[in-house]
Amino acid sequence: MPKKTDNLTVRCPCCEAVLTVQSTTGEVLFTEKPKKKDLSFEDAVQQLQRDKDTADDRFRDAFKKEESRMKTVEDKFQEALKRKDELEEPIRPLDWD
Repeated sequence: MPKKTDNLTVRCPCCEAVLTVQSTTGEVLFTEKPKKKDLSFEDAVQQLQRDKDTADDRFRDAFKKEESRMKTVEDKFQEALKRKDELEEPIRPLDWD
């Protein structure tokens, strides 16, 4: 029996690209674009520029997500430090001697 994965593979009816989508969040993980054989040099350069822009946008989005995640982790850490300072240290039986 095959292993159950969280990823779905979907073929776009418009451009025939194959998308790998995470089923829980709906986020597109991978995109496999179909190969086009009849492509001029100018079209290839334009496509390359569009791909670069898209990659830059994805990187910026991922960077923003990571920054917000790290801010949340830092806030939780600071909150835990405050709680630790508020707690009294327990009296150990060995301290009574």
